[in-house]
Order: sequence, then structure tokens, then C-alpha cells
Amino acid sequence: MASVNNNTIITDSIHIDLLLSRLLNNHSAVEIKTTNSLGESQLLGISEILKINTDNNTLFFDALDTNSLSINQKIKVFTKNKGIDIHFNATVTGITKRNDSVYFNTDIPQEVIHKQRRQQYRAVLQNLWKIPVTLVNRTLSQTLSAYVYNISTGGLNVRTTTDNFASIKPDSIIDSIIQLPDNNRIHCKLQVRQTLENKAAGFQQLSGQFINLDAKQEKYIQAFVNKVERTNIKKQAELHTTE
Repeated sequence: MASVNNNTIITDSIHIDLLLSRLLNNHSAVEIKTTNSLGESQLLGISEILKINTDNNTLFFDALDTNSLSINQKIKVFTKNKGIDIHFNATVTGITKRNDSVYFNTDIPQEVIHKQRRQQYRAVLQNLWKIPVTLVNRTLSQTLSAYVYNISTGGLNVRTTTDNFASIKPDSIIDSIIQLPDNNRIHCKLQVRQTLENKAAGFQQLSGQFINLDAKQEKYIQAFVNKVERTNIKKQAELHTTE
């Protein structure tokens, strides 16, 4: 993941699958655009994702009232999720015509771009870093282990494949211990915002907001976020260089 011009570029396949699933479940309207011979963006119509087939790496879209689609055509998909602009590029892999309507398939994108709306930039660690987190729910005398998925000076999102977050209620206050590199340990309060379970991927997820970080803690987290961002931008640049 990288941040460019206030856009967040997501390349983690699990994160992309979650975003696409939300668009599918919310019946989100998507704009389908292409680029004409003059290099101008041209709207082909409004559609929605009807099916996601990860086994075949395929998205199936609702019908468009157009004859301008063709196999291997490059298209751009624009939509919103909870008010946040999202777009990605795709290639048309299949077309089904019924009367005057055209249903179509594309490949699942390898990167999705959305606007960064948070006040604090949030770094997505993906698989490049393994930052352990201990969550202590004193109300239930419960200690849970997880790893950071994304983090900013405002809060974090953690995932676990071994523990159960279901007992932690939204808005509850818990202790968190985050072991950053260079022996920088953050021990602070966390207000839980949301817990989710992804049974298909086999993990649970918890997001929370930091409470009253001191100046030194903010400095450690911001330095780590900057390091992650530099590493991800460098990785993206190397990938584009080899293409």
C-alpha cells in the first residue's frame, strides 16, 4: 500500500476482497468508464457488481445499455463506499448479451485506490511487518493476542487467527500493548470501535481509537508509520519498474 496525492493504494488481496464484498452487499452503483481515442474519459453507463468469483478471479457486473464493450477492453470503475471515493482498473474478460443489454465479466483488480479521509494517515502493514499487540480486557480478566493490520497516531486495526474478539463490545475501553521495532513499546488505552469476523479468510478483526497518547508515544507511532510508507512506496516503484 502507498499514499499518493491523498489516495490510498490497496494491494493486499484480502483487503481488496473485503472492499469488493462491501460493494456487492450494499448494491453500490458503479460508473463504468473507458478512454477514447483522444485520451478523454468516456462514461459507458452505471452498473453494479453482481457476483465475485475468487476461484476464477472474476467479477460479474450488471447489464449496461451499450454496444461499446469488447473482450480485453480496459475499463475504469468508479464508486463510493461509506462516502469514500473508490476506483480501480479492470479488463473485460467476458460479455453476455441479452436483448439490448450487455452483462460483462472483468478480472479482479490487483490494486484498489480510495481517498484518504482520515486526519491521520493510516499505514497498512499487510505482510511486510509482524507487529504484535496484546489486548487486555480488564472487565473480563481477558488477554488477547493479535497483529497490527493498519495503524496511525489516531488508532489501529488488528487481526487474529487464534483469539476471539466477540466478547469485546464496541465503545468499551481496553488496554493495548504494541511492540514497535527498535524496542519502542506503546502501552495505552484503546476505545473499541468495531469487531468483525471473516470466516472465509479465517481471521477476526478489531478497530479502535487511541485514548490520550502522550507526545513520546505519538512520535514513536508516527516514525513507524513514516517508515512503513517509505517502504511501501519503494516497493511499488520497484514493481512498476519491472513491468
